[in-house]
Amino acid sequence: MQNSNLDKKHKSAWYCLHTQPKREHIAAANIRSRVELEVFCPRVTYYKKTQRGRVRFTEALFPRYIFVQCDIARDHRHLLSIAGVQSFVCYGSEIPSLPESFIKELKIQVPQECRESPEPELNVGTEVEVIEGPFKDIKAIVSGQLPATKRVSLLLEFLGRQIAIDLPTQAIMASKREPKSFFTKPS
Repeated sequence: MQNSNLDKKHKSAWYCLHTQPKREHIAAANIRSRVELEVFCPRVTYYKKTQRGRVRFTEALFPRYIFVQCDIARDHRHLLSIAGVQSFVCYGSEIPSLPESFIKELKIQVPQECRESPEPELNVGTEVEVIEGPFKDIKAIVSGQLPATKRVSLLLEFLGRQIAIDLPTQAIMASKREPKSFFTKPS
């Protein structure tokens, strides 16, 4: 099937590529090294509670998608042969280019390709869950902060009564997260 975009000579523009699951960063690295094109693959790093406790994860901000600046007529076949790349995002037989302004704005909002998601603040009254130690999986309320020692005071219900304990901040996680909080610009 011939693509109308391939028939014409285009100058370099931004396009969206569909990648294999969890291989966005691999596809981006392969494109950079093999084809030497500009690639934008924003990723976010965050902490998540698992059975092993608090674990750091890094995932694509747009799962299964990366952005590449290329000359579609020249680079189309080569990009599709790159490990990790499945296809160009297209509508029917049309491969639309992305506006330069969209990519610029995205790069302003996510200035680094790998961005650390900020941890929620542990203010007094914040509901948290203990993720390690003898009180693991118990929900508690922050009753105070001990900043010099990176510990917090918690009020939790245990054996039918409320008790106060102090734990290191890495032993707890906020129960409610705002998933898009990493989009806010740092102050």
